[in-house]
Amino acid sequence: MNSALGASLSRSLVVSLGSDCAVAADLARLVADRAGGTIDADSVTFASRPALVRVAADFVGRRWLTAVPNGWRVGPLPIPNGVVPFLEGAAAMRANNPDEETSTAVVTMPPAPSAIATALPTSGLAYASLLSTRDALKTVAENAVDSLTVMTPFLNKDGLSFVLFLFDLTRAKTRNLIVRQMGEARRTVIDHVAAAGISCFDYTVESLDGFETFHAKVALADSALAYVGSANMTMFSRHSMELGILVEGRAARVIANVVRAVTKVAHPIPLR
Repeated sequence: MNSALGASLSRSLVVSLGSDCAVAADLARLVADRAGGTIDADSVTFASRPALVRVAADFVGRRWLTAVPNGWRVGPLPIPNGVVPFLEGAAAMRANNPDEETSTAVVTMPPAPSAIATALPTSGLAYASLLSTRDALKTVAENAVDSLTVMTPFLNKDGLSFVLFLFDLTRAKTRNLIVRQMGEARRTVIDHVAAAGISCFDYTVESLDGFETFHAKVALADSALAYVGSANMTMFSRHSMELGILVEGRAARVIANVVRAVTKVAHPIPLR
C-alpha cells in the first residue's frame, strides 16, 4: 500500500474503485487541476457515463467533489497529493489482468436462534467475510448507473416491498423486473411497478414439452456487478439459509449477456 497516502486510504480506494481505477486517476487529476472550480459532466470525454458517475459518487463521499446540476464542484476537501500517482499505479496493475474478477460470498441466515449461525464460527475465520443478502442486493442497486434488473421467479407481497426498495435506491433509468409467478401479488405488483417506472417481464415461454422458464435469482447493475444466488423475493426465503455470490468483472459481463437474452424472449407484462 502507498505509504504517502496511508494504508487505510490506499486500501479504501482500491476496494471501492476496482476496475474504475484508470477513470478515477483521470478524474483525480482533473480535480487537482481545478481547485475551487467545477466539472461539467458532459465535458468529460475520458470515461463512459456509468464509470464517470461511479467514480464521482466515490469522490463525493470523500468530499473531494460536491454534486451540482450538470456536474460537480471541486471540494470542500482538497484531494491528497498522492492520490493521482497511486491510482495510476493501481490502474496499471489491473491493466495487466483486464479480466480480473472479484467475488464475495453472500448469505441469508435463518432467524435467531439459528443452528447454522451457532456452528459457523467454529468452521474457520472465513465465515467473517460473508455478506448479508440484503447488503449485497443494496450494493447492486446503489452501483447501477444505466440499468438495474432483478430476476426472481417467485414474488409475493412481502417480497414486493423489498424489490421496490431496491428500485428506489438506484439512479438507473432503465429498471427491469423479470418474474415467473406472482400469485396473490399480481395486481399489487402491476400497480406498484407501473407507478415506479419499472418494466415487468414474464419469462414463461411455451415449448413442445410444456413451458420454458427459470429458477435463477439475479440482481444486475449494468454489466458490471451481479448477485446470483438462491434467495427468492418472498417472506419464506427469510426463514431459510440462502447462499449466493456477488461478482464483478468478466463473470458479471457474462451474466449480463444471459439476462439480456432472457429479456428478449420474456413476455412484457402489460401494466395498464
